[in-house]
Amino acid sequence: MRKILLAVDGGATKTTMTIRTEDGRELFTKTSTGSNYQAVGQGRVIELFEALLNDAQKAVSIREITAAVFAIAGMDTDEDAKVIRNLVETSLQHSALTIKKLVIENDVEAALLGLAQRQPASLLISGTGSVCFSYDGEKVVRTGGWGHRAGDEGSGYWIGRQIAKAIFRAADGRTAPTKLTELVLQANDLDGIDSLMNWLYRADYTNARLACLSTYLQEAVEQGDEAAREIAEKAAEELALLATAALQKIRYSGETHPFYINGGVLKNTPVIYDLFTSKLAKAFPSVQFKLCEEKPIEYIVKRVTHISQTDK
Repeated sequence: MRKILLAVDGGATKTTMTIRTEDGRELFTKTSTGSNYQAVGQGRVIELFEALLNDAQKAVSIREITAAVFAIAGMDTDEDAKVIRNLVETSLQHSALTIKKLVIENDVEAALLGLAQRQPASLLISGTGSVCFSYDGEKVVRTGGWGHRAGDEGSGYWIGRQIAKAIFRAADGRTAPTKLTELVLQANDLDGIDSLMNWLYRADYTNARLACLSTYLQEAVEQGDEAAREIAEKAAEELALLATAALQKIRYSGETHPFYINGGVLKNTPVIYDLFTSKLAKAFPSVQFKLCEEKPIEYIVKRVTHISQTDK
């Protein structure tokens, strides 16, 4: 009997569900809104999962799933794990689908395990937030991912905040003028510093709005802006600290080690990518950097494929 696999990549802004055969043939894929319960609420997550499961069952006319992985953002503590498991299981109770082997994991952890293919590896992500996971072949460890209130150093949000601070400090005369001011104001059609402040403190503010300021860092660095360069160097340093701590947790001893990199900051800001990889390579010469090219759901599919082939 052929194996049918289900993978879910549940992020803060969007959720993708796909059903594949064991040999990779796609039977169903659909993307909906975010499923981080801390951002959208538990009730909305259940509604979203139920709708996707219902659409999937109608599309494939299949009732039994061999193995499924729900890889969900916001699953960072034991309490989160209990809440998210309850959300998934409640959704499945109202679905015609039955799952023989169900795994519910943090989205980044699941992606790393899909990438690792049972071999030691690490994955650093710097998008709106920042986090690093390392795998030694048996256990997974995490550094970072503490959220914008207490952490996320080197992330898009963190960089955006540093850029905003640099602009306002320059406006006060506490520091030298920065090219970041002109770039940010022009790109967002703002007529001055007061408009920028209103833009940041509007009632519909989101962390993503502040994080979007990070997209102007590369251009400012290329224009020789000192403030931008300092922010880039500090971001790279913080990300290198995350990676170093994760490698130390798995007692990495210098062997060849794939180190995967993902997220908009590292993909779209070459100066940070180059500074980060240079810093980490100096400390760990045998680390092999690999920029993730596929969508995250594909790594979750690899993870569920491995699960379907084992008893674990």
